Amino acid sequence: MDHILVELNQVAGVKGSMVVTKDGAVVSASLGHDLQKETVAAISSHMIQVSERGLAELGRASFERLALQSAHGRMVFVNLDVGYLVVITKMEMKLGQVLIEVDSAARKIRGLNRRI
Repeated sequence: MDHILVELNQVAGVKGSMVVTKDGAVVSASLGHDLQKETVAAISSHMIQVSERGLAELGRASFERLALQSAHGRMVFVNLDVGYLVVITKMEMKLGQVLIEVDSAARKIRGLNRRI
């Protein structure tokens, strides 16, 4: 799993990535030096839980993917069934390109989990 995250981080504009459990425990992380693992995991857990709760209250299907944009960049959260892929990018990266790369990494991680 670590090599998939390292490969994803080689994409221009990606600052870091990690896999977390629903409750925010870090499974694997490859973050830039300016990103704190515990902080990213806590924010990710909170955003995912709030999103899932909101979707449930609206009677919608389960959480699949969330893209959060701030003034300084984006965070993309993807449901992996056994956890969540979290990717932090710079603002100048095009969202479409980010999602293609993130979805590819998510497929690879899901494939690892099926082999276990």
